[in-house]
Amino acid sequence: MGLLGVSPKPGLELSGQRRRLLTALSQPLAQALARAQLAQELESARLHGETEQLRSALLASVSHDLRTPLTSMRGSIDSLLALGEAIPLEDRRELLEGTRDEAERLDRYIQNLLDMTRLGHGALKLARDWVSPGDIVGSALGRLRAVLAPLRVSTDVPPELPLLYVHAALIEQALVNVLENAARFSPSQGRLQLSAGVSDNQLFFAVADEGPGIPEDERAKIFDMFYTAARGDRGGQGTGLGLAICQGMVGAHGGHIRVADGIDGRGTCITLLLPLPTQPGLERDV
Repeated sequence: MGLLGVSPKPGLELSGQRRRLLTALSQPLAQALARAQLAQELESARLHGETEQLRSALLASVSHDLRTPLTSMRGSIDSLLALGEAIPLEDRRELLEGTRDEAERLDRYIQNLLDMTRLGHGALKLARDWVSPGDIVGSALGRLRAVLAPLRVSTDVPPELPLLYVHAALIEQALVNVLENAARFSPSQGRLQLSAGVSDNQLFFAVADEGPGIPEDERAKIFDMFYTAARGDRGGQGTGLGLAICQGMVGAHGGHIRVADGIDGRGTCITLLLPLPTQPGLERDV
């Protein structure tokens, strides 16, 4: 691991006492180096094990969840090709809209898989920039317009909120995953509330729904990959990666996620909390 050399000044010799002192001082150094090397080897082994576990889980997910939208898309396309003009215009439009929605869902699944792979391999790089929370919310809602259409969605995002210094695409994806998860478990025409604000020098995005809720003893498990409980991220249609990815993305920014009761004590409220940095100064024209 290393070599320690000691050379006395010209004309001087190392006494026995000094040799013993150097030996005594070098022993803790050698032990510290050995511990550092052992810790590095253990970390490498842990990452390798997690990577293998992630690879197996991803393969299992691909074999099942990603086939669902593909099957639906193929059925719609086969019907359009086989019957063509015989299908009423309204029904044709419905088939095309369904195909588009399934394609968008498939795209989100693939993005989640790619993001989870990057997180598992430690390859997630943060390209931070200043961004408005309102822009993140608006973009996330726009991407999920079709998913949220059957619900009564309300938003409370004050325009005067401070800026975030984050990788905007990652935080947007985390918010998309939370919104999609809430929509999946909400009843038709159920309420879904999205709010943003500042608390304890942190900026939060809170998504509350009227779904079946999550028992307190299971709330920590919903951030596990491929959680399979009835109300977990795996329930309904999904890869079970959405909230696990949220945890990784928010955690990479130094934030955390909180789970509580939803609207009027029903359902679930998931809150993303991100640290607020010192705001940038305004540039002045010279």
